[in-house]
Amino acid sequence: MKKIEFLKTELEPIGEYPSLFPGVPPTPIYNTPITPKENYKALYKGEKPLWMPNYYDLTTLCPACYPDAIARGFIVSAESGDYMDDSTKGGKDSFGIEWVYEPSAMGSMVIPGNPILKNISEWRDNITLPDVDSWDWAQSAERNTEYAYNSPNLVQGWIFTGFFERLISLLDFEFAAITMIDEEVEDDVHDFFTECVKTYKKIIKHYKDDFNADVIYFHDDWGTSRNSFFSLDACRNLIVPHLKEIVDYTHEQGMFFEMHSCGKCGKLVPAMVEAGVDAWTPQEINNFEDLYKKFSGKIMLGAYHQLPMDVGVEMAIQTGKEFVEKYADSIIEKPVFSGDYAINIKTRETMYTESRKRFN
Repeated sequence: MKKIEFLKTELEPIGEYPSLFPGVPPTPIYNTPITPKENYKALYKGEKPLWMPNYYDLTTLCPACYPDAIARGFIVSAESGDYMDDSTKGGKDSFGIEWVYEPSAMGSMVIPGNPILKNISEWRDNITLPDVDSWDWAQSAERNTEYAYNSPNLVQGWIFTGFFERLISLLDFEFAAITMIDEEVEDDVHDFFTECVKTYKKIIKHYKDDFNADVIYFHDDWGTSRNSFFSLDACRNLIVPHLKEIVDYTHEQGMFFEMHSCGKCGKLVPAMVEAGVDAWTPQEINNFEDLYKKFSGKIMLGAYHQLPMDVGVEMAIQTGKEFVEKYADSIIEKPVFSGDYAINIKTRETMYTESRKRFN
């Protein structure tokens, strides 16, 4: 990307991004010389961006036509206002599983103790696979023309309930975990995941065609606050072949693939790399510097700054400078972005200014 001289007028706000979460203030939209989409794509493609991308260079897309988005209580689109009331959240997801929204947790869960399956081998007789093309994609697409299709930001289409999370929703956690190591049902798991892949591919295609999405953001939590739910070998055996198929399909559609996986699951990053995943933002409970040393250059990593919202201005500015100082010079070989949705405005401003100057 050609160099463009930094001008202070770039920091003059031309609007603001609304907050996705309570307590997080809106953040300014900068007057950037190229769109955040163009800048972010450069980093994904291994080129030097004009500035270090951050969370607010993204447009999060969870449209109302996607049953899982309603079930999980997380509609983020031009339709969001229709689903602000907690009474609209929860219900059946795309596989017919009932979710209950818990306002205090700002999320949904399947009530444990009465799983729809006792054994994954029962899935063929008890599960109705989603009819993805029957969802009202056209209406959501029409309402999101400006929000998503024409967005100057990198549009990130979310897919909820990945492979292991889907097992949990059907079996409850205990039996989902056992299923990951039970050789007797291995073929059944692969057959079920094969059908899941077909569903995910259809969703991916709609995100591309109807919303002009740039990135698929795939949710599959793999760990607790202490360790991963399963071993690397189990992940390689049951999940990686199917994950790789949807990653490859995403790339064929001209999009990138970011993994969302909560928990302390650094030891499973080789599985992400082998599947071809482009990016992952580890939770703060992971040792980011250790992950950066081991895997930078193999997968793009998003970093949190771990600052309280009421941090002082000097500390916020210092944090921004340190982030750029630490990661900017090797940005092409070891791509990093700021994944902090609760970023301090001064930290973001400093990261933008310092990286713009350095990259120019």
